[in-house]
Amino acid sequence: MGVVRRNVYKLSYALVTAALVATFAATTVGGIRLHHAAVVERQTIRTQRLETALLERERATVATEFAGVAAHDSAEAARLRPAYEAYLRSPAAMRSFERRIEAELARQAAEIRRANPAARTALILGAVGAGVLVLLLVWLFELERRAGRIDRDNAARAEELMRLRNEFVAVVSHELRTPLTSIIGYLELMSEGDGGDLNAEQAGYLAVVQRSTNRLADLVGDLLLVAETERGPLALERVETDLGAIAAHAIEAARPAADARNVVVRLENGGGTIHGDPTRLAQVLDNLVSNAIKFTPEGGRVIVRANADGDQAVFEVTDTGEGIAEGDRDRLFDPFFRSRDANARAVPGTGLGLTITKAIVDAHGGTIQVEPAPGGGTIFRVRIPVGERAAALSR
Repeated sequence: MGVVRRNVYKLSYALVTAALVATFAATTVGGIRLHHAAVVERQTIRTQRLETALLERERATVATEFAGVAAHDSAEAARLRPAYEAYLRSPAAMRSFERRIEAELARQAAEIRRANPAARTALILGAVGAGVLVLLLVWLFELERRAGRIDRDNAARAEELMRLRNEFVAVVSHELRTPLTSIIGYLELMSEGDGGDLNAEQAGYLAVVQRSTNRLADLVGDLLLVAETERGPLALERVETDLGAIAAHAIEAARPAADARNVVVRLENGGGTIHGDPTRLAQVLDNLVSNAIKFTPEGGRVIVRANADGDQAVFEVTDTGEGIAEGDRDRLFDPFFRSRDANARAVPGTGLGLTITKAIVDAHGGTIQVEPAPGGGTIFRVRIPVGERAAALSR
């Protein structure tokens, strides 16, 4: 069994390395090809200006435009120079010079036609490679967890796990986030037409790649946040925060998903303030509302309450779903754990939302409870101290 496990780890590391190299290679090639196409397009504009000056028989302007072409592409200037010098000696050679310019424009157009599809293909392959890399990293993390290497508390193993975790965070933050940022940036350039005009079918393909890449970026952010919680309490930026505004924004953000499932989402008792991190608290409510919608059948409803109650603030999200199985309740906040619906199917998602939610609540000195709702469904209730208790925790 030990030999099999070692072989599995060797395979996983080899696959991660291969996916990382492929992602970098594809992204680099795509960026180079896209940049090359842009350079050629700019040179085409200069060549076209030269042709226009020639057709208008403005010898002084022709000389100026030829100098501009030569300054940016000496090879093109070398090909045009014999015809250009012949034209300067005798205007009768204008037609020969014009044909040379037309040949250069045709060459540049062909070069652009080759570069843009190659760039799109390389960037799409880079996005696919990044997705595979994320999945492999999640798989490797799960292998470590199941093998018991994360939960052992002896000193030697704890040090080794610290090293592995730091390596994992470094890979995700530097080796994965960097190419993802590059991919997103170039995809935005392509969608804005910087890489050439796209037809309707190509624009549709590009939109799919953009959505998938943004989901990957969100997943990387969640993985980094989970890794940060394992190092200790989250760092918070506490300010006076309006509970009602946070709840209203969470409901508005969840509206498209709720409408798609024909689920009614309603805010009740939204009011009061809390000295907390508004970004993190919004993330808590976003996760809870999104989770409730996933588990609520068509035609159901989700009720959100957010208000200050004495020395504590209370967030409460109630759904009318099937409820949570007793066996799942103790594992709800474990990383990568996903509850199952009434048909015993795992609900879509990464299994990180509730883990992140609990970490944020803990950082605020609060608690989170899960209990059955009267008449069916589930209530998630978050309590966070306010006033003097909150001030003492933030010091």
